Amino acid sequence: MPLLRIDEPSPGVALGLWRITEQASDLPRPQVADLTAYHGGRLLEKLVTYALLRQMTGHDDWVIGHESSGKPFLDSLHISVSHTRGWAALMLSAEHEVAVDIEYVSDRVGRVARRFMREDEDSGSLRSQLICWSAKETTYKFFADDRLAFCDMRMTSLGLAGQGTLVVENLPRERSLPVCYALTADYVLTWAVGE
Repeated sequence: MPLLRIDEPSPGVALGLWRITEQASDLPRPQVADLTAYHGGRLLEKLVTYALLRQMTGHDDWVIGHESSGKPFLDSLHISVSHTRGWAALMLSAEHEVAVDIEYVSDRVGRVARRFMREDEDSGSLRSQLICWSAKETTYKFFADDRLAFCDMRMTSLGLAGQGTLVVENLPRERSLPVCYALTADYVLTWAVGE
């Protein structure tokens, strides 16, 4: 199983990353979660998520539920989940609200940039567009109850290093969220941790 890594980006927070190379039949089925409604790629994503959860917690009997907003939850931990072509990310904390997003690197982001970028944001390069998209997805997850539109979020700072921290504003709430990012040749990973 290609668990890539489990990091602790801040105290009390775990971030797991999985490179999806398996078929669904290669992965164990969770003992208690009912996945009969899922097939194909969605089933594979669910199985990888549970495998990653098991690797990160040692538990194979936890069920991930979903709020009406679609936000995942566990009874004992804050959780955030993200999938993209070939990758899965999972973030957990007992103490802090968390959010994570992962996006594979592709020029597709340039074709849809006008849907998620504001006129007052830097949309010059593919890298900045990809980081912005993923950071806004992370922000959306963090403020799930707000059901933000992309135009309700503004990225206020961005350095184009391989990793760093930027700030995304939740404009309706007038609240800023620091979002960390890591950009590789294969994916961009963004995450946020509440106070």
